[in-house]
Amino acid sequence: MLKNILAIQMNSVIGDYKANCNKVLALISKFYNNNKTSKLPDIIFLPEVWTLGWYTDCFRECAKENSDTVKFLSNIAKKYDVNIVGGSYIREKNGIYKNSCPIIDRNGRLCGIYDKIHLYSPDGEADAVSSGDTPLIVDIEGLKIGLSICYDIRFPELFRSYISDKNRPDLLINLSAWPKTRRAQYDAMAKSRAVENQSYFLALSQTGLIKNNIYNSGFSSLTAPLGETVSILNEDEGFIFETIDTDIVSNIRKTYPNLDNKKVNNFGFYPNFISVNSKKEAKVNLC
Repeated sequence: MLKNILAIQMNSVIGDYKANCNKVLALISKFYNNNKTSKLPDIIFLPEVWTLGWYTDCFRECAKENSDTVKFLSNIAKKYDVNIVGGSYIREKNGIYKNSCPIIDRNGRLCGIYDKIHLYSPDGEADAVSSGDTPLIVDIEGLKIGLSICYDIRFPELFRSYISDKNRPDLLINLSAWPKTRRAQYDAMAKSRAVENQSYFLALSQTGLIKNNIYNSGFSSLTAPLGETVSILNEDEGFIFETIDTDIVSNIRKTYPNLDNKKVNNFGFYPNFISVNSKKEAKVNLC
């Protein structure tokens, strides 16, 4: 099965939700206007906290400003007839704040939310928001995706929990605002997560200046299941537009049965599973 994915690398304006919404609209419009192929995206991916930028001091203060993120993305999904994995925004519910990724189908319906599990304490994220506790696998029209946000990538047991699930993903993703100073580590972990799990791996970071001469990494990439780089960006805002072929994943796993030969299957995480089909109601399995 083939699915076309569009990953958007952008530089968010710190604390300015409206400006960042306008930037997302402009970038998506630019892609569609300049797309000279016959292919259209089935799924759009956005980076971590694109709504406010990576500045944890403003997360709670600005959470109310980005509270209509789902509605904003819903309108985009309906306009372009595309599913959206919405990076993340700061979500507040009953006084609890989380760094959350919404999943929206082609009809603009919110089908599920992944809350970031591992929070980066040195930058104050763990003080600003609460952690999630449940991994999420989402099946979007036949493509199974295991979600993670930024710091999650450092914990391979999360990804092993995905690959040990009966709904084994074809694509693992990490949506981030990754620092430029640790770019080499990010690249190494993205390739490792792809190879050890025999899965495509999308590492999508913000790019550009954060504040005080601190920069996001950019250089977002898509890695194939055997570790080859399918696509990589530079430090400019831009797009990864590629096709995921689930048959490649299946054939590699049959040829090299590494996953079937592993001895440990319980990694302490138990993913939820959501099936998204725009022609039907989204089905959520919380078992």
